[in-house]
Amino acid sequence: MNPVTYFALLLFSFSWHTPTPSVKMGNDPQPAQECKSHFDETLKETVYTGVEKEPEYPGGAPAWGRYINRNLNEANLDPAQDCKVKIKMIVDAAGQIKKAVAIHGDTEVKEPNANEKEVLRVYLKSGFWTPGTCGGNKVTTEFVQSFTPCIK
Repeated sequence: MNPVTYFALLLFSFSWHTPTPSVKMGNDPQPAQECKSHFDETLKETVYTGVEKEPEYPGGAPAWGRYINRNLNEANLDPAQDCKVKIKMIVDAAGQIKKAVAIHGDTEVKEPNANEKEVLRVYLKSGFWTPGTCGGNKVTTEFVQSFTPCIK
């Protein structure tokens, strides 16, 4: 594994978000978690933002690292540009990526730089993900992941 890929994998592993599951005590019934949602006009469906479990690449962080190692094209990266890329994605209940955009803060990037383009290319090529869940059901989920594909 070359140093750039190793560094990207290492940073990604620290940014991988896994929510802490709730623990039921005794026989007390616990109310189902209320998940935040909004209607997405472009997709014409309800999209959840606060879910019990966010979507993840099949096999989790180790499989994602192997995928990145095989698919990230370092020749497309520009270390002179910002190397931290934030991607906002929508993954539907079947696990398909419906939307992926680079963001700065909360704002979608209209013209992605070289690093953002390469990371988006890799994400969009990644195939089906394990969908997010709310109330134990698979739901269309919007979430953000940070990715650092290069070393300055």
